[in-house]
Amino acid sequence: MSFDQYWLYVFVTSVFMLSPGPSVILVISNSVKLGTKQAMIGALGNIVAFQFLVVLSALGLGVILTASSYFFSILKIIGAAYLVYLGLKLWFSLTVNRDCDVDSPAQRIRQASLFKQAFWVTFSNPKALVYVSALLPQFINPDQSLLSQILIIGLTAALIQFLIFLFYALVAGRTKQLFQNEKNQQAFNRFSGVTFIGFGIALGLPENSD
Repeated sequence: MSFDQYWLYVFVTSVFMLSPGPSVILVISNSVKLGTKQAMIGALGNIVAFQFLVVLSALGLGVILTASSYFFSILKIIGAAYLVYLGLKLWFSLTVNRDCDVDSPAQRIRQASLFKQAFWVTFSNPKALVYVSALLPQFINPDQSLLSQILIIGLTAALIQFLIFLFYALVAGRTKQLFQNEKNQQAFNRFSGVTFIGFGIALGLPENSD
């Protein structure tokens, strides 16, 4: 990958990551409800999942999904169902108390849950894998080491994701005072839930073959 190609990759990846999708909405939701630190713990799950997608793309799974409409449809349904499930979970979730002990066992369990939840939001989206599979060949030089190029692409994407998620988490965290009371928290939970259900429905809709 040349120097110019690298910066083009940085630009394209940044635009893609900035787009408000399920991962971004989850970071915002967690930041508003739980604070910036907890949101970023969850965001690490998105980042790790994206690295898995880069590796799977390098192994050719993205090409297989693109070529096989059957497998792609199955993964779409799984991904859509998970987003709808997450939306319903957010809709019915209880309001939270931010004053709990951050080092308590319950808090550590919550952090692990946030990580896993964010991981599956990214990993269960087959369109993300197909996007990565379409993007990588544009920036891979077949005459250079594939491993080193994949490492550069993956680590760069991870850094971009972290910075963008941190930006969204910090901005959302500034508004958390608005959600101190139970009524506003509940309204935000339902808004987040409807948003995720909408993402799930949109992902599960059949593609127009025309």
